[in-house]
Amino acid sequence: MARVPEFHAVETPRGWMVSIPAGMTATGKRRRKYFPGKTAAEKYAATLRQQHTAGVRGAMIPLSLAHQAAEAARILEGSGVSLVEAARLAVARIATTASKETFRDRYARAMLWGEEHWRDRYRSDMERVPRWVPSLMPVACGAIDRQRIEEALQEERVIKRSTIDMRARYVLAVLGFRERHRKTTEIQILAEDQQTAVLAACQGDDERRAVALLLYAGIRPDAESGEIARLDWENVSKTEIYVPPDASKTGADRIIPIRPVLRRALKGHPKEGTVIPANWKRRWARIRKDAGIGHLQDALRHTFASHHLAAYGEDATKAVLGHAAGSSTLFRHYRRAVTEAQGKAFFR
Repeated sequence: MARVPEFHAVETPRGWMVSIPAGMTATGKRRRKYFPGKTAAEKYAATLRQQHTAGVRGAMIPLSLAHQAAEAARILEGSGVSLVEAARLAVARIATTASKETFRDRYARAMLWGEEHWRDRYRSDMERVPRWVPSLMPVACGAIDRQRIEEALQEERVIKRSTIDMRARYVLAVLGFRERHRKTTEIQILAEDQQTAVLAACQGDDERRAVALLLYAGIRPDAESGEIARLDWENVSKTEIYVPPDASKTGADRIIPIRPVLRRALKGHPKEGTVIPANWKRRWARIRKDAGIGHLQDALRHTFASHHLAAYGEDATKAVLGHAAGSSTLFRHYRRAVTEAQGKAFFR
């Protein structure tokens, strides 16, 4: 049983005073009540003690908790389930295997799956989630709700409602993550006639060189935020391509060897300037459409990865793609339908 607070009447210059502890006030702050005489003050203090002992007036709960309780009661209205029973059910749900998974572990699973299925821009946005909600990373997913997300988003500083809603969507996407097997997002490898078609659809050497970098060097393709948009000709030598940290999606630099087929395609390239011509987003969409691969923006990188893996092995391929240590799932997909002989012939 909780200790009963002792209320005493104390004489002050302003009169007799009774101090009410913060836990027994509606505001959550200590309050003082003054009386003109000792008798009235002591009587009031005795009344408070009696009310507390009888349970008529107990310690106040925080206002936020009272609001939560009222909202919970509204949700449960008509269900026949009490607040206490609902709390027990919630704890039981958290105890399940899926809900006990920490947000950090689910985020890691989601990012691994997304490396294969998400577009570069969405992956880049998802990479910011740990910085947005660091306090949620060790928390069990079953214990995280929208209110807790919003609180975590504003722990460092107060942010606008629009920013809260935007960031909360990404956090909720991680919470609701489950691996999906969708045919439309499977790894696509271009057949030999498709490779020829995409190069034939280029208009001019500047377009052919950019497409060659996608197909024979595996540069990430997104026209606005991908590596192809941030790479300069100064980074392309006769024997290798240097992808600097500020151009790399992962922030880590890497070197891509230039194989014979790519060396021929890049012959006579400029010494400086971006590797993509002006209006590349529109041009790249036109090239894919004319080649009959309009929806396969990442297919050139996938084609490169599959053939490079078959020809040069996993470690070398991981290095040239700029993949992190957890990319074995991608390699299982890239291995299919390409033999070692086909892989080596691709780069000749």
